[in-house]
Amino acid sequence: MAQAVMMSVLCFTGAGQYIAIGIMQAGGAVITIILANILVNLRYLLFSTSTVPYLKDRVQPLVASLLSYGLTDETYAVAMNHYQDHPATASYLAGLNLTSHLGWIGSTLLGALLGSFITNTDRLGLGFALPAMYTCLLVLMINRRTDIWVAVFTAVTCLVIGYLVPAMMDNLSNLIIATVIGATLGVIINGQH
Repeated sequence: MAQAVMMSVLCFTGAGQYIAIGIMQAGGAVITIILANILVNLRYLLFSTSTVPYLKDRVQPLVASLLSYGLTDETYAVAMNHYQDHPATASYLAGLNLTSHLGWIGSTLLGALLGSFITNTDRLGLGFALPAMYTCLLVLMINRRTDIWVAVFTAVTCLVIGYLVPAMMDNLSNLIIATVIGATLGVIINGQH
């Protein structure tokens, strides 16, 4: 239990934790865990870059850099949605990150305590929870019709890359490539409006 909680304290990424556990179970090296985490979590570089226009001149760069540790898919979506109508502040971002991280750690503790009582998670339909959450986050971020087209294009690109190069699906690099392409397309389209 202590190991699970410490992993959530130190590794604030669900995908990173799944990767680390999978590689450890397979007897993989620590460097493999680190490199796989860098690859899968590269999207946070894109996320943090897109927050710069909102944080610039409002939050000191050092403070913004420290607060970027709490950047997750969920906190990013909530923050970007908030920034549409409110100015960015360090206190808002700190509160968002703190509640998210405490929820993450608390849920890990609860899962470690109660997880042994759940013998078959497939029966509970939990496999659908993560895709459903990401779908909800995407819907929150859509403001224009072009956002829908960029999202659909990115999803199709991800599937096509995975179909044409199946090995990319094993390490999820098709997600990273599709995300970079989709984000670039979104910046180009938004730059024209």
